[in-house]
Amino acid sequence: MEFLCKVCGRREGEPHDWHLVIEMGKPGTSISNTIFIFDQWDERRASGANATCFCSAECREKYLSVRHQQLVA
Repeated sequence: MEFLCKVCGRREGEPHDWHLVIEMGKPGTSISNTIFIFDQWDERRASGANATCFCSAECREKYLSVRHQQLVA
């Protein structure tokens, strides 16, 4: 399986040092709330529909900053 960094677009087949965020939908809305932030790679969770993958902590933080702004706007 190949994984794609949500921020920079980097692709990797074995992203062992990558980061992972799991987002779940808020019932009745189009809002997703970030609920789990993993510093260690978990391929099983990364393969899930609610997973967002990042090649670095920098990309993860960029994404979370944008998501925070979207959620509080």
